[in-house]
Amino acid sequence: MTTVGLYRYSGAFGDDTTGLKGSMDRTADLDAALSFVIERIAEQARLSGEPLSEEQRFLLENLPSAHSRPRMYPDIVKLVPRNIAYERLCTLAKTAYLNDRERSPASRDWEFAFAVFRLRRNPMWGLLHYAGVRDYRRSSRDSLLVIMAGLVVPVLIVILVVANERWNTLQVTGIVCACLAIMVSIYSASQKIERRQLENHIERCRLASRFVNSVG
Repeated sequence: MTTVGLYRYSGAFGDDTTGLKGSMDRTADLDAALSFVIERIAEQARLSGEPLSEEQRFLLENLPSAHSRPRMYPDIVKLVPRNIAYERLCTLAKTAYLNDRERSPASRDWEFAFAVFRLRRNPMWGLLHYAGVRDYRRSSRDSLLVIMAGLVVPVLIVILVVANERWNTLQVTGIVCACLAIMVSIYSASQKIERRQLENHIERCRLASRFVNSVG
C-alpha cells in the first residue's frame, strides 16, 4: 500500500508535542492494523487455493470511502451492481477472523484492528463490519444520557415559550438559536465521549493482541 493510501484518513491532531506524539502513536496503530488485516486476508486466500487477484489486492489496499460504513437501513433493497471482488474480501476476512478466534479465543487482534479503523474512519472498518467483527459497543448508559439531554433542552424551551405569550418574535428566535447551539454542543460532547471510549477500548485490546506489542 502506498503512503498516501495509508495516511489518507489519518486526520490532524494538533501541533503541540503531546498531540504530535499521540498522532504518531495512532498512525502506528493504523499501519499495524492495516498490515495485519491485509496479510491475514491474503493468507486466507492462499489457503483457499485461490490467491488474491491483482484486482482484489488493489481493492483491498485502496478501499473507497463508500465502504467505510454499512448502510443505515440494511433491510431496504437498493439495486446496485454487485461487487464480486469486495464480497470475496469480506468472505475471506470473516473466515480468517473465525479461524483466529477458534485457535486463540483470548486474542483481540481483530477487535484491535476494528476499533482502530473505526476511530480513524478508515474504509477497512466497513469491510470488517460486513465480515462480522463487532466487538466494540458504545455504553448504553452514555447513549441514553445524550438522548435525554437532547430531548430535555428543546422541551424546556418550548414550555417556556408557550408559558410566556408576551415574548416577541426576536426573543423567540434567540431562544430557538440557543436551543440549537445547545443541541450541537451535546452532539459534539457525545462524539468526544465515544472517541475516548474507543481509545480506551483500543488500549484494552492492545494488551490481549499478538501483533501490536511493538506498536504501544
